[in-house]
Amino acid sequence: MYIAIINIHGLVRSEHIEMGRDADTGGQTRYAVDLVKELAKHLDVEVDLFTRLIKDARHDADYAKSIEPIGERGRIVRLSCGGNAYVRKELLWPHLDEYVDNLISFFRTQKKIPDILHAHYADAAYVANELAAYFDIPLVFTGHSLGRNKLEYLKEQNTSEEKLNQYYHIQTRIQNEEKILEKADLVITSTEYEKESLYAPYEKRNLSVMQVIPPGLDLASFFPYYHYEIQDPSITEEMKHAQYSMIKELERFLTTMDKPFILALCRPDGRKNIDQLIEIYGKSQRLQALANLVIVAGIRDDISTMEEGEKQVLTDMLLLMDRYDLYGKMAIPKHHNPDSDVPEIYRLAAMKRGLFVSTAALENFGLTFIEASAVGLPFVGTNKGGVQDIQKNCESGILVDIGDHKHVEQTIHDLLTDANLWDTLSHNGVERTRTVYNWEAHAERYLHALKSIKTDKTPLPTLEKRLGSIKHLVVCDIDNTLTTDQASAQRLIAALKEHHQHLGFAVATGRNIDSALSILKQYGYPNPDILITSVGSEIHYGRQAMPDKGWADYIKRAWKPKAIMDALQEFKELELQTEEGAQRTYKVSYTVKAGTDTALLVKNIKEALHKGSGKQHIILSHDTYLDILPYRAGKGNAILYLAWKWGIAEQDIVTAGDSENDRDMFTKGLSSIIVANHEKSLAKLRRTKHRFFASKAEAAGVLEGLSHFGIIE
Repeated sequence: MYIAIINIHGLVRSEHIEMGRDADTGGQTRYAVDLVKELAKHLDVEVDLFTRLIKDARHDADYAKSIEPIGERGRIVRLSCGGNAYVRKELLWPHLDEYVDNLISFFRTQKKIPDILHAHYADAAYVANELAAYFDIPLVFTGHSLGRNKLEYLKEQNTSEEKLNQYYHIQTRIQNEEKILEKADLVITSTEYEKESLYAPYEKRNLSVMQVIPPGLDLASFFPYYHYEIQDPSITEEMKHAQYSMIKELERFLTTMDKPFILALCRPDGRKNIDQLIEIYGKSQRLQALANLVIVAGIRDDISTMEEGEKQVLTDMLLLMDRYDLYGKMAIPKHHNPDSDVPEIYRLAAMKRGLFVSTAALENFGLTFIEASAVGLPFVGTNKGGVQDIQKNCESGILVDIGDHKHVEQTIHDLLTDANLWDTLSHNGVERTRTVYNWEAHAERYLHALKSIKTDKTPLPTLEKRLGSIKHLVVCDIDNTLTTDQASAQRLIAALKEHHQHLGFAVATGRNIDSALSILKQYGYPNPDILITSVGSEIHYGRQAMPDKGWADYIKRAWKPKAIMDALQEFKELELQTEEGAQRTYKVSYTVKAGTDTALLVKNIKEALHKGSGKQHIILSHDTYLDILPYRAGKGNAILYLAWKWGIAEQDIVTAGDSENDRDMFTKGLSSIIVANHEKSLAKLRRTKHRFFASKAEAAGVLEGLSHFGIIE
């Protein structure tokens, strides 16, 4: 089974994950990487984790490696998306079609299509949904967090509508979550709470395809605290050094290191309510007498350079530390290694018989509670959300109403002073996390679920299979190439049907998609595999005329249609075409008045557009129709794009046409058929072994050319 796991955002690598570096590099990243590591151990599995390629001087060169092996059967594969710089996930939405194209090209190049697509988070869900339109592959979705829940929280914080959509793109996120829930064959959740409550607001939720599969934990790293006391030989010098480094870091803040730690470990996110924990501790003289407060809130160099939300949380922490005069009692370390230091922080707290405390009002899952439990550190946490599952499974902590500060303070005090209760919870955590939250058990349940949906899925004809099976692709203009002569059109139609198994059929036309489909139906042509329409500014596929969003994303660069129309409004020789469908998103079309010196007109248009309206591709056909396209668009460029995207060899493509707007197809090094009824201007093209001038007109000329190139007899 070849599994493609898609986790686009964040800083993703197999080792030394920068957990907490920012809001996008957290538990989701760790989950995806650890899942791949475990799956890669299975002899009957190959797994690729697809993420974003990052070449950014601010970040490690690891993220610029295209391929990173994980074991013998796993890899991290990094593909371009939205440039090289590292950006937050919300800025990637406009570039996801580029990622779809690069994934398709990757699959086609390696000649292997995944058996399963597993999308993590809403951005990967968009990519998976688009891929499903091309490949008949079962879809799996893991949300990690959900847009509707975040929207509710942001509204409670009085976030403006403008910020909700411009900064968070919250509606885009929710729409894609609904779409993947409608199509997914399997939705994996970590807890019953997530399945029953967090997904409840979604219209497309389908409980029958949802399974609770608790994630695993790297138990080799999160071993019990007392292994140091028994001098476990598996404890490495690196682990000992990490513990020593954390002790030295905490000594910078704490006057008395022998007190127990009240430990909080989370991202500097307002939803974690770190300020409430500081207030509870700051107002309690008995807690200050009993224990130190240690808050590990991400990694920072300079608070002033951080994201606004994180900056506010950290600033509030410092202000509260000062308000309650917690100097010497409260530690807020700036740096830690998420791989080596975090387990040691938990173990240090456990060695000192401290506690892990989270004052977040709601936890969707609660990985940190499992990490603490695994080393033997009891926890105090919210009685809402996924922590309820952890408490039920492990009985390693106490759940409280986080809003009741007196109760929280009393619970912390009781646990710090009740040695028997502390020992019971610590022992339960060590034992039961190893039964429930281990990666081996997770992978077994995960693979069983995948095999079930793979078996149940009935294979359907797909675009990928069709384009992968053809030996040649013929791309024809429509008007005066496929049309006009009914008799020759019928002979070409018969040939296309006879050779359908190995000969792909595409059209490249100035018509829009609706007009193209209408005229082809009128003549009785089979549905094209591909339709290049509006003079190469749009690509559609098959009977459903599915748009190629990747092409639109590719050509939109520097496209300024309003500036073009403004610049040309003074040209008396031009009339903007007004019939329905003439103007397209990536095409501005004019009719040239009769008697115009078109050579001079085109020269003047180029000069007029040179300033302020971006780059364009200007096409004049029959001295009458003027089309202006993005500079990357055009029939020929569209064909080359399709060849790249679908792995079709350029030597296996033949183009055919008659007019000046077909010239773009005849000058790209592709085999070309220029039918006998061509425009006079095309006669100036040099005859080559790849450029055939037919002696016959229209469809008869296409047949003559296909025979000339040995595609049909």
